[in-house]
Amino acid sequence: MRLWILPGIVSVLAGGIASAQPAPPPPPPAAAPTASEALATDAARPTDLAFGIGLGYLLPTSLQTPNITSVRVRLARGLTFEPQLVVANTSDKVDTGGTTTNKQTELAIATVARYPLRVHRKVDLELLGNAGISTRLINPSGANNDRTITTLDVGYGIGLGYWFTPHWNLSLSASNPLLTYARTRQEMTADNVTVTSSTTIGVVFDPEVTLMIHLFD
Repeated sequence: MRLWILPGIVSVLAGGIASAQPAPPPPPPAAAPTASEALATDAARPTDLAFGIGLGYLLPTSLQTPNITSVRVRLARGLTFEPQLVVANTSDKVDTGGTTTNKQTELAIATVARYPLRVHRKVDLELLGNAGISTRLINPSGANNDRTITTLDVGYGIGLGYWFTPHWNLSLSASNPLLTYARTRQEMTADNVTVTSSTTIGVVFDPEVTLMIHLFD
């Protein structure tokens, strides 16, 4: 056997062994983008921190005059807060020969959080959560007759939002209560105080529906 035949035999054997090896597995398919990732790349929505002011309707009602307003703070990833704050002091004076003064002080803080669960073109399916606490002190004229009312509310809901442009959003929301707590403290005399409270907890689906339009910066 001539020496030049040996390299050819080795080459043929090596090629057969290589062809017998299993092919490498195909790469895994790319994961579908999450709602936050889709929001970050969709030109129909704000891509940075945005503030919106809107008005709309608490349904059912006449559509001639809007009856609710709100301000929304939208983060870059789509999470949106709708805060509410009340700090108020009211004083009423009545002069009937002697002046009587009735005072009322109110402090309240609440927010609605909106998280996009699913994004389809210009429509967002949102999970809603809301919580709020308020205290109202009623101080009629006279001594030992103050009344303090404290309330706490927690709820949930779902919403749909449609983005006409990154600046205009139309939303339809349905919210339900989860927890409602109310406490009243009434002064009767200097040494007698009556306290009453009530708590309601339950998964209730009896939605309060709102329709709103917001203009974002």
